[in-house]
Amino acid sequence: MNYVYRFRLYPNKEQEKFLNIQIGHCRFVYNKLLEMAKRNYEQEGKKWNYYEYKKLLPKLKRKFSFLKEANSQSLQEAVKWLDRAFKNFFKGLSGFPKFKSRKKTNSVPIPQHFKVEGNKVRIPKLRTPIRFIKHREIEGNIKSISITKTPTGKFYLNILVERKIKPLPKTEKAVAIDVGLTHFCTLSTGKKVENPKHLIKTERRIKKLQKQLSRKRKGSRRFTILARRIAKLHEKVKNQRRDFLHKLSKQIIGDNQAVIVEDLNVKGLVQNTSFSKHIADASWSRFVQFLEYKAKLYGRVLIKVDTFFPSSKLCSVCGFKKEDLKLSEREWECPVCKAKHDRDYNATLNLLREGFAYLKTAVGVDCPELMPVEGTFVPCEAGSSSIH
Repeated sequence: MNYVYRFRLYPNKEQEKFLNIQIGHCRFVYNKLLEMAKRNYEQEGKKWNYYEYKKLLPKLKRKFSFLKEANSQSLQEAVKWLDRAFKNFFKGLSGFPKFKSRKKTNSVPIPQHFKVEGNKVRIPKLRTPIRFIKHREIEGNIKSISITKTPTGKFYLNILVERKIKPLPKTEKAVAIDVGLTHFCTLSTGKKVENPKHLIKTERRIKKLQKQLSRKRKGSRRFTILARRIAKLHEKVKNQRRDFLHKLSKQIIGDNQAVIVEDLNVKGLVQNTSFSKHIADASWSRFVQFLEYKAKLYGRVLIKVDTFFPSSKLCSVCGFKKEDLKLSEREWECPVCKAKHDRDYNATLNLLREGFAYLKTAVGVDCPELMPVEGTFVPCEAGSSSIH
């Protein structure tokens, strides 16, 4: 399985200048070919073809002599980036490819002719090795590397390896997860995880700095300093969010053999202007992505229940569907069986039952029946269910 190690790079001034040039050349080739592809389609109706545009690299080098300073294989990888962007667009997975900006995260791929020696890495066309912080050992066969630069000016070394990861010991537990805004998520065990709201807590400081930035002359020294401070705040929020999601997803995957989540349409949900900022801050999609790849990594099962499954509206005791349930109603009582429900916990029980039904019919895994206890469906054995 492919696995990526990420280390912080500490280049000196000469090395930093070299890396900026390499990153700039890759960005230039990407943007230039995208510009040509758009123009050819608008004027001649010519569609994107990876092999045809890859052949244009020698012509670009002759026309723009500074491209000869770049590693040729890195430029070829930049064409592959554009090809991947067009493929995702044609498949409906993303929008039309956009031009890369130097103000955002940029990187340079190095597929060959590199060497990792202890805590240093050698790359083509650079005489001296670059030091990085090797906070853990690299296991597996190294396939390629790339160097990333963040908006705050930090450099990171990404090492792609092929390695075997030992699956976690099997457990007899399963859990369903219902994400929300009041709490980040509710588990079918009854546990509620608080929403850290990293962006909301830092928003006041960001707004204050952005207000100061608007009064500075663009390109001036003070403008650059303030822009860097704002970028650092955004980077801190991003790192806090990723750290929280990684730790939570690892804990859930480690404790349970099967994890059941709702396949939410987050793109549709963020259209609601009242909650879009809070939904984006919660980063539900990224959380499900982390669960998905960790489940595959450690030999677990992740089940996505259909988006339109009415998990919150169904009574987990008798199955009655409350059609007029409003988003503001956090607790409700079933008019048929008189069972009182916590909205989020009730949703997790319905998701758990639906996930078990999928395992039994589609996968062929037999699961225990859900037992009604104290007016609600709960998994057998006090909060844990058997998965074979």
